[in-house]
Amino acid sequence: MNFLTRYTKVALVSSFAFTSITSFMPANALAADTVGFQISPPVQTLSLDRGTSSRNTIKVTNLTNSQMTLQLGKANFVAKGEEGEVELIDEAAPLYSLSPYFSLSQPTLSIAPRSTAEMQYVLSVPADAEPGGRYGSITFETIANKLPSGQSGAVVKQRLAALVFLRINGAANEQLSIVSFATDKTFFEYGPVNFKTRVKNLGNVHEKPTGEIVVRNMFGFKTATVKLNEQQIIPQAIRKLDSKLDRHLLLGKYTATLTLHNGTIQTLTEKTTFTVVPYRMIIIILLISAVILTFYYKTRKRFKRAFRILAGKE
Repeated sequence: MNFLTRYTKVALVSSFAFTSITSFMPANALAADTVGFQISPPVQTLSLDRGTSSRNTIKVTNLTNSQMTLQLGKANFVAKGEEGEVELIDEAAPLYSLSPYFSLSQPTLSIAPRSTAEMQYVLSVPADAEPGGRYGSITFETIANKLPSGQSGAVVKQRLAALVFLRINGAANEQLSIVSFATDKTFFEYGPVNFKTRVKNLGNVHEKPTGEIVVRNMFGFKTATVKLNEQQIIPQAIRKLDSKLDRHLLLGKYTATLTLHNGTIQTLTEKTTFTVVPYRMIIIILLISAVILTFYYKTRKRFKRAFRILAGKE
């Protein structure tokens, strides 16, 4: 997917699939008392038919003790890396661009100190739109106060974006593939064991695959079942899904089988193996056993004679 070069880098904090994003800024800028606001909801997931529209609301809270004015805007976003981060861009491939569908109710938003204001936007889908996923955001950026005449310094700004995942209803292309499935290493002394699953979305709409990892020991018996970490994956992106077998004591060679479901459309499987040997604990047990056996071997005649004396046979 060929995206144009103008963009704003943003970091993604995720507990669902995506939650909120904030522009990369110097640490002292983020800590400034004069800047601070939050948006709710940080993510909206919508489904619309072609030729329809919806009116949506975003709440913005001023966390400072000063009046705040925010510049409103709109942008597209694409995946950045495999950890769930996104990148805001002015333009995107036409198949996935959502920003042209936004109509904002106002260009700026003023918020009183320690209060919340609302802004509305309308999302309109053209009648000839292609079924599938489109991805955009409503951006909020502080308008910094001008410095007094004759003074110089850095102007601190904060920018947040509310992400919108839109699914245009219809016959979309839904296809996932497992790029890789493995543990972070093949030999462990103890658990836990971390599984790293990398899934690519080959379709044209965002997907949230489900699944599980079944772990069996060297005898084929089921040892554990680990739930796959479920996250949204946007088209043409690879997403890393981390899962953990949270057990400390394991022994032997294990086979882990991943079963991944893309709704009722696909069921994909992949296997990996790993070995767990708590060798230091085994060495300690062997040493203690050797000491006990050596002591018994050297003192066995004395113990036998003592038993005979106690029994009155000597």
